[in-house]
Amino acid sequence: MKQIHSALALVAFSAVLAGCATTEAEAPKAAPAPAPAAAAPAPVAAPDAALTKAVTAALAKEAQLAGTKITAAATTDGTVTLTGTVKNDWQQYLAGDIAKKTAGVKTVKNSVKVPD
Repeated sequence: MKQIHSALALVAFSAVLAGCATTEAEAPKAAPAPAPAAAAPAPVAAPDAALTKAVTAALAKEAQLAGTKITAAATTDGTVTLTGTVKNDWQQYLAGDIAKKTAGVKTVKNSVKVPD
């Protein structure tokens, strides 16, 4: 009797194992990897006249540029050209930095001069 139970247990166990076994073809497929995210679109330049006005206003607000003669002379496709004169290299750098940080500006051509 013990042998019959052992044999039945072995048959049942084999059946369970056979039911659980799957081949590679039957195995569920992993979800495909998501496509890489598209690159962020390039910032759209604000209309040139509006950028010139915005840069000029930002420069006028900076106390460290008081008394200087800086002009956002031209803006083309988001590129702002600064002209004029300042007292020192720091003011020249600051003017360019302020222009670069103005929303919509892509690049700055800093032609501001420092007298010798």
